This record gives sequence, structure tokens and C-alpha cells, in this order.
Amino acid sequence: MISVAMTTYNGEKYIKQQIESILSQSVAIDELIICDDISKDRTAEIIKEINDDRITFIVNEKNLGFIENFHKAICLTKGDYIFLADQDDIWEPNKVERIIETMQATNAMAICTNYKLIDENGNSLG
Repeated sequence: MISVAMTTYNGEKYIKQQIESILSQSVAIDELIICDDISKDRTAEIIKEINDDRITFIVNEKNLGFIENFHKAICLTKGDYIFLADQDDIWEPNKVERIIETMQATNAMAICTNYKLIDENGNSLG
């Protein structure tokens, strides 16, 4: 089982693109757990508009802060593989597949990946 734990806070600008990039991976994820830290923008509305049974969306009763919120999201996952996702990323289409292949080939318990810095239009900033 493949899980993704994501936290959100006022992430309306990029959240839809990030969720779509996760849900359209070359290897299907089984669940996306999103814990929102009481966003004051349209983050919650945007997430609720995405109709996918793999998403579990929780709005915290109080603001937990970044670390506690991620801890909560991770604890709610059920997967053998757990991926952490920021609200303002866009995943490459084969990210999950490549990481799982590498973990299986190397018996790694954790992997940290590289990144590309992009602007709001997805253009590389170098």
C-alpha cells in the first residue's frame, strides 16, 4: 500500500496542481491524507472540490504548526510506503515509481529526493 501524507496551510495557490500530480502518478497511490492547519484562504474548498476516494481530508481543531501537523498526517497513514508532500510541490509523473524501485533495489528505509525550483508557471528557475 502506498500512502502520501500532506499538510496544508493557506496553500490555495498551488494545492490543486500538487494534488493532481500526486493522484496521477505512474504507480497509483492508495491514499492521500491531508491535514489542514486551519487555513484562512480557499485551500479547504479547493481540496473538497477534488472528487477522489483516495483523499482523506482533515481540518485540525486548532493550529498545530508544521511539525505536529506532519506527525498527525503520518500517523493516519496505513501504507507500507509513506511519502511526505508539501502543499506547493509538483511531483514528476514517475516519482513514486522511481523511489519504490530504488528502495526495493537497495533495501533503503528512507530516501530523500532532489528538487527543481520553479516559478508559478512551472518554469525552471535554475
